[in-house]
Amino acid sequence: MTDTSEPPGGGPIPRSRPAVVRRLEAAELAAGVALLTMIFALMLTQALQRHLPVSGWVWTGELARLGLVWLAFALAGYLLGRDEHITLKLVDFAPMAWVRRAVWILANLVVAAVCVGFALDAVELVFGGSPMSTPALEIPMSWVYVIPMVGLGMTTLRALANAVATGPPAAATPPGDTEAGENGEAGR
Repeated sequence: MTDTSEPPGGGPIPRSRPAVVRRLEAAELAAGVALLTMIFALMLTQALQRHLPVSGWVWTGELARLGLVWLAFALAGYLLGRDEHITLKLVDFAPMAWVRRAVWILANLVVAAVCVGFALDAVELVFGGSPMSTPALEIPMSWVYVIPMVGLGMTTLRALANAVATGPPAAATPPGDTEAGENGEAGR
């Protein structure tokens, strides 16, 4: 008898990952939590400033917007590595495993290629020596692009690791497609 147990919630069965990857995931997730907490605190500060008789701090909105962009880039590799990113699950219903595997590899290689291109542009922005800075906080723009550069690099590595080391998720059952029914009848 084979074990067909699934995790609670019906999600994908987690694969064991090397300790280095698990630590990296924990660091990426911690960065995401820190950024999300920062955005929440800054947005709360902005809301309170509107209702209190104090002058507002312009930099709170600027830093919250930057934090939202940083959050997207910081968690892209984490989500890609765990197959929790936004996808179209069309090929997951293919009955042949080699089709799912081929599309999985191709998709991850395309993601890696796009991320390499973006990361190279981010490197140019970080090390290009632009004299520009943000309006309110006057953070040099080259510093602003460091987190997207690192996030794109991590996403590239995770996409390459997905293409080489891991396989696609197991074949899914199409929505609305049930077996012979709960009680064995073919649907009267």
